[in-house]
Amino acid sequence: MALELLEKLQACLRADVPVALVTIVGSTGSIPNEVGAKMLVGAGGILLAGTIGGGDVEHLALQEAGEAIAQGKPRKFKWHLTERNAHGIGMMCGGSAEIFVDVYRPQAQLVLVGAGHVNMAVARIASCLDYRVTVIDDRPEWANEQKYPGAAHVVATPVEGFREVPWTEQHFMVIATRDQDTQALRAAIDLPCRYVGLVASKRKTVQILRNLQAEGLDLSGLLPRLRSPVGLDLGGKSPEAVALSIMAEIQLTRHAKTGQPLSFVQDVTFAQ
Repeated sequence: MALELLEKLQACLRADVPVALVTIVGSTGSIPNEVGAKMLVGAGGILLAGTIGGGDVEHLALQEAGEAIAQGKPRKFKWHLTERNAHGIGMMCGGSAEIFVDVYRPQAQLVLVGAGHVNMAVARIASCLDYRVTVIDDRPEWANEQKYPGAAHVVATPVEGFREVPWTEQHFMVIATRDQDTQALRAAIDLPCRYVGLVASKRKTVQILRNLQAEGLDLSGLLPRLRSPVGLDLGGKSPEAVALSIMAEIQLTRHAKTGQPLSFVQDVTFAQ
Protein backbone atom coordinates (compact mmCIF):
# COMPACT_ATOMS: atom_id res chain seq x y z
CA MET A 1 0.00 0.00 0.00
CA ALA A 2 1.45 3.38 -1.01
CA LEU A 3 2.70 5.58 1.81
CA GLU A 4 0.42 8.42 0.68
CA LEU A 5 -2.65 6.20 1.00
CA LEU A 6 -1.60 4.93 4.44
CA GLU A 7 -0.98 8.44 5.71
CA LYS A 8 -4.33 9.65 4.34
CA LEU A 9 -6.18 6.73 5.93
CA GLN A 10 -4.50 7.39 9.27
CA ALA A 11 -5.36 11.11 9.08
CA CYS A 12 -9.03 10.33 8.33
CA LEU A 13 -9.28 7.89 11.23
CA ARG A 14 -7.74 10.41 13.62
CA ALA A 15 -10.17 13.09 12.42
CA ASP A 16 -13.18 10.75 12.69
CA VAL A 17 -13.86 11.08 8.95
CA PRO A 18 -15.71 8.10 7.38
CA VAL A 19 -13.81 6.44 4.53
CA ALA A 20 -13.73 3.24 2.52
CA LEU A 21 -10.70 1.22 1.49
CA VAL A 22 -11.22 -0.42 -1.92
CA THR A 23 -9.04 -3.42 -2.81
CA ILE A 24 -8.84 -5.76 -5.80
CA VAL A 25 -8.91 -9.16 -4.11
CA GLY A 26 -9.18 -11.44 -7.13
CA SER A 27 -8.98 -11.44 -10.92
CA THR A 28 -9.23 -13.55 -14.05
CA GLY A 29 -7.83 -12.67 -17.46
CA SER A 30 -6.45 -9.19 -18.04
CA ILE A 31 -7.55 -6.18 -16.00
CA PRO A 32 -6.22 -2.59 -15.73
CA ASN A 33 -4.48 -3.28 -12.41
CA GLU A 34 -3.37 -6.21 -10.26
CA VAL A 35 -4.64 -8.03 -7.21
CA GLY A 36 -3.83 -5.96 -4.13
CA ALA A 37 -4.28 -2.58 -5.82
CA LYS A 38 -6.02 -0.17 -3.44
CA MET A 39 -7.67 3.22 -3.29
CA LEU A 40 -9.11 5.30 -0.47
CA VAL A 41 -12.56 6.82 -0.96
CA GLY A 42 -14.41 9.46 1.04
CA ALA A 43 -18.11 10.10 1.59
CA GLY A 44 -20.02 10.66 -1.63
CA GLY A 45 -17.58 8.51 -3.59
CA ILE A 46 -14.73 11.02 -3.67
CA LEU A 47 -11.30 9.59 -4.51
CA LEU A 48 -8.82 10.48 -1.76
CA ALA A 49 -5.74 8.43 -2.62
CA GLY A 50 -4.53 5.46 -4.67
CA THR A 51 -6.03 3.81 -7.74
CA ILE A 52 -7.36 0.45 -8.87
CA GLY A 53 -6.85 1.14 -12.56
CA GLY A 54 -8.93 4.12 -13.59
CA GLY A 55 -11.65 4.02 -16.20
CA ASP A 56 -14.90 2.14 -15.77
CA VAL A 57 -13.72 -0.13 -12.96
CA GLU A 58 -12.65 2.82 -10.83
CA HIS A 59 -15.82 4.78 -11.62
CA LEU A 60 -17.97 1.84 -10.51
CA ALA A 61 -15.84 1.28 -7.41
CA LEU A 62 -16.21 4.91 -6.38
CA GLN A 63 -20.00 4.58 -6.58
CA GLU A 64 -19.98 1.33 -4.61
CA ALA A 65 -17.68 2.81 -1.96
CA GLY A 66 -19.83 5.91 -1.57
CA GLU A 67 -22.91 3.74 -1.01
CA ALA A 68 -21.03 1.49 1.42
CA ILE A 69 -19.96 4.47 3.51
CA ALA A 70 -23.52 5.79 3.60
CA GLN A 71 -24.82 2.41 4.78
CA GLY A 72 -21.89 1.78 7.10
CA LYS A 73 -21.38 -1.75 5.77
CA PRO A 74 -18.58 -3.41 3.77
CA ARG A 75 -19.40 -5.04 0.46
CA LYS A 76 -17.87 -7.08 -2.36
CA PHE A 77 -18.67 -6.90 -6.07
CA LYS A 78 -17.35 -8.08 -9.44
CA TRP A 79 -16.41 -6.06 -12.51
CA HIS A 80 -16.04 -7.55 -16.00
CA LEU A 81 -13.76 -6.14 -18.71
CA THR A 82 -15.35 -5.98 -22.17
CA GLU A 83 -14.21 -4.72 -25.56
CA ARG A 84 -16.17 -1.53 -24.93
CA ASN A 85 -14.59 -0.62 -21.62
CA ALA A 86 -11.10 -1.89 -22.59
CA HIS A 87 -10.88 1.28 -24.74
CA GLY A 88 -8.54 -0.26 -27.27
CA ILE A 89 -5.73 -1.05 -24.83
CA GLY A 90 -5.42 -4.57 -26.15
CA MET A 91 -6.52 -6.43 -23.03
CA MET A 92 -8.16 -9.83 -23.19
CA CYS A 93 -11.90 -9.56 -23.34
CA GLY A 94 -13.62 -11.36 -20.52
CA GLY A 95 -11.17 -10.35 -17.80
CA SER A 96 -12.80 -9.67 -14.44
CA ALA A 97 -11.92 -8.32 -11.02
CA GLU A 98 -13.35 -9.09 -7.60
CA ILE A 99 -13.34 -5.97 -5.45
CA PHE A 100 -13.79 -5.63 -1.70
CA VAL A 101 -14.90 -2.38 -0.07
CA ASP A 102 -14.08 -2.07 3.63
CA VAL A 103 -15.71 0.77 5.57
CA TYR A 104 -14.14 2.77 8.38
CA ARG A 105 -16.69 4.86 10.23
CA PRO A 106 -16.01 7.15 13.19
CA GLN A 107 -16.57 5.72 16.63
CA ALA A 108 -19.94 6.79 17.99
CA GLN A 109 -19.62 9.62 20.51
CA LEU A 110 -21.80 9.87 23.60
CA VAL A 111 -21.87 13.12 25.58
CA LEU A 112 -23.37 12.84 29.05
CA VAL A 113 -24.44 16.18 30.46
CA GLY A 114 -24.60 15.74 34.20
CA ALA A 115 -22.58 13.14 36.08
CA GLY A 116 -25.30 11.70 38.34
CA HIS A 117 -26.38 8.13 38.89
CA VAL A 118 -28.42 7.69 35.68
CA ASN A 119 -25.64 8.90 33.41
CA MET A 120 -23.13 6.85 35.39
CA ALA A 121 -25.14 3.73 34.53
CA VAL A 122 -25.50 4.91 30.91
CA ALA A 123 -21.71 5.27 30.67
CA ARG A 124 -21.16 1.69 31.86
CA ILE A 125 -23.48 0.27 29.19
CA ALA A 126 -22.14 2.59 26.47
CA SER A 127 -18.56 1.52 27.12
CA CYS A 128 -19.56 -2.08 26.44
CA LEU A 129 -21.05 -0.97 23.11
CA ASP A 130 -17.87 0.83 21.99
CA TYR A 131 -19.09 4.40 22.39
CA ARG A 132 -16.52 7.06 23.18
CA VAL A 133 -17.93 8.76 26.28
CA THR A 134 -17.53 12.36 27.42
CA VAL A 135 -19.08 13.50 30.70
CA ILE A 136 -19.71 17.18 31.47
CA ASP A 137 -20.38 18.38 35.01
CA ASP A 138 -19.17 21.35 37.04
CA ARG A 139 -18.54 19.13 40.08
CA PRO A 140 -15.05 17.57 40.00
CA GLU A 141 -16.08 15.11 42.69
CA TRP A 142 -18.53 13.63 40.15
CA ALA A 143 -16.89 14.10 36.74
CA ASN A 144 -13.74 12.07 37.36
CA GLU A 145 -11.98 8.85 36.42
CA GLN A 146 -13.16 6.99 39.49
CA LYS A 147 -16.85 7.44 38.69
CA TYR A 148 -16.46 7.46 34.88
CA PRO A 149 -13.49 5.22 34.03
CA GLY A 150 -12.24 5.54 30.47
CA ALA A 151 -14.37 8.61 29.70
CA ALA A 152 -13.26 12.13 28.88
CA HIS A 153 -14.07 14.40 31.81
CA VAL A 154 -15.00 18.05 31.29
CA VAL A 155 -15.43 19.91 34.58
CA ALA A 156 -17.61 22.81 33.48
CA THR A 157 -21.18 23.98 33.07
CA PRO A 158 -23.03 22.58 30.03
CA VAL A 159 -22.55 25.78 28.02
CA GLU A 160 -18.84 25.92 28.78
CA GLY A 161 -18.38 22.17 28.33
CA PHE A 162 -20.02 22.09 24.91
CA ARG A 163 -17.21 24.31 23.60
CA GLU A 164 -14.75 21.50 24.38
CA VAL A 165 -16.57 18.94 22.20
CA PRO A 166 -15.86 18.70 18.43
CA TRP A 167 -19.51 18.06 17.55
CA THR A 168 -20.47 15.92 14.55
CA GLU A 169 -23.51 13.93 13.41
CA GLN A 170 -21.90 10.91 15.11
CA HIS A 171 -22.59 12.46 18.53
CA PHE A 172 -25.40 11.41 20.85
CA MET A 173 -26.28 13.45 23.94
CA VAL A 174 -28.05 12.62 27.19
CA ILE A 175 -28.99 15.50 29.51
CA ALA A 176 -29.53 14.61 33.15
CA THR A 177 -28.39 17.47 35.36
CA ARG A 178 -29.39 18.44 38.86
CA ASP A 179 -30.54 21.98 37.91
CA GLN A 180 -29.16 22.91 34.45
CA ASP A 181 -31.41 21.03 32.02
CA THR A 182 -32.81 24.20 30.46
CA GLN A 183 -29.38 25.74 29.94
CA ALA A 184 -28.10 22.51 28.42
CA LEU A 185 -31.04 22.11 26.06
CA ARG A 186 -30.82 25.74 25.01
CA ALA A 187 -27.15 25.32 24.15
CA ALA A 188 -27.86 22.08 22.27
CA ILE A 189 -30.31 23.66 19.80
CA ASP A 190 -27.72 24.48 17.14
CA LEU A 191 -25.38 21.54 17.71
CA PRO A 192 -25.19 18.94 14.91
CA CYS A 193 -25.53 15.93 17.22
CA ARG A 194 -27.82 13.17 15.99
CA TYR A 195 -29.75 12.53 19.19
CA VAL A 196 -30.61 14.64 22.25
CA GLY A 197 -32.12 12.74 25.16
CA LEU A 198 -33.54 14.65 28.12
CA VAL A 199 -34.13 12.77 31.38
CA ALA A 200 -37.30 14.56 32.46
CA SER A 201 -41.00 14.02 33.02
CA LYS A 202 -43.57 15.00 30.38
CA ARG A 203 -44.61 18.00 32.46
CA LYS A 204 -41.05 19.24 32.90
CA THR A 205 -40.28 18.68 29.22
CA VAL A 206 -43.27 20.75 28.10
CA GLN A 207 -42.37 23.54 30.50
CA ILE A 208 -38.74 23.71 29.33
CA LEU A 209 -39.78 23.80 25.67
CA ARG A 210 -42.37 26.50 26.34
CA ASN A 211 -39.75 28.58 28.14
CA LEU A 212 -37.30 28.25 25.27
CA GLN A 213 -39.98 29.12 22.74
CA ALA A 214 -40.94 32.16 24.81
CA GLU A 215 -37.34 33.32 24.46
CA GLY A 216 -37.89 33.47 20.70
CA LEU A 217 -35.73 30.44 19.94
CA ASP A 218 -36.36 28.33 16.84
CA LEU A 219 -36.86 24.74 18.00
CA SER A 220 -37.67 23.28 14.57
CA GLY A 221 -34.21 21.79 14.14
CA LEU A 222 -34.08 20.39 17.66
CA LEU A 223 -37.46 18.69 18.01
CA PRO A 224 -36.88 15.87 15.45
CA ARG A 225 -33.74 14.90 17.36
CA LEU A 226 -35.10 15.39 20.87
CA ARG A 227 -36.25 12.40 22.95
CA SER A 228 -38.03 13.33 26.17
CA PRO A 229 -39.02 11.60 28.29
CA VAL A 230 -35.97 9.72 27.12
CA GLY A 231 -35.70 5.99 26.48
CA LEU A 232 -37.94 3.07 25.59
CA ASP A 233 -40.77 1.73 27.71
CA LEU A 234 -38.92 -1.28 29.12
CA GLY A 235 -40.01 -1.05 32.74
CA GLY A 236 -38.05 -0.40 35.91
CA LYS A 237 -37.16 2.83 37.70
CA SER A 238 -33.65 2.22 38.98
CA PRO A 239 -30.76 4.15 37.39
CA GLU A 240 -29.66 0.93 35.69
CA ALA A 241 -33.14 0.25 34.27
CA VAL A 242 -33.44 3.82 33.01
CA ALA A 243 -29.96 3.63 31.51
CA LEU A 244 -30.83 0.43 29.67
CA SER A 245 -33.92 2.05 28.15
CA ILE A 246 -31.86 5.07 27.08
CA MET A 247 -29.09 3.06 25.44
CA ALA A 248 -31.65 0.83 23.70
CA GLU A 249 -33.18 3.94 22.13
CA ILE A 250 -29.77 5.32 21.17
CA GLN A 251 -28.84 2.00 19.56
CA LEU A 252 -31.96 1.81 17.42
CA THR A 253 -31.43 5.44 16.38
CA ARG A 254 -27.77 4.83 15.56
CA HIS A 255 -28.52 1.76 13.44
CA ALA A 256 -31.87 2.98 12.02
CA LYS A 257 -33.79 0.02 13.43
CA THR A 258 -37.39 -0.31 14.60
CA GLY A 259 -36.98 -1.82 18.04
CA GLN A 260 -39.50 -4.53 17.15
CA PRO A 261 -39.06 -8.05 18.58
CA LEU A 262 -37.03 -10.45 16.44
CA SER A 263 -38.88 -13.56 17.62
CA PHE A 264 -40.88 -15.46 15.01
CA VAL A 265 -41.77 -18.69 16.80
CA GLN A 266 -45.28 -17.54 17.73
CA ASP A 267 -46.20 -17.79 14.03
CA VAL A 268 -44.61 -21.18 13.43
CA THR A 269 -46.79 -24.24 12.99
CA PHE A 270 -45.31 -27.68 13.37
CA ALA A 271 -46.45 -30.73 11.44
CA GLN A 272 -48.11 -33.39 13.56
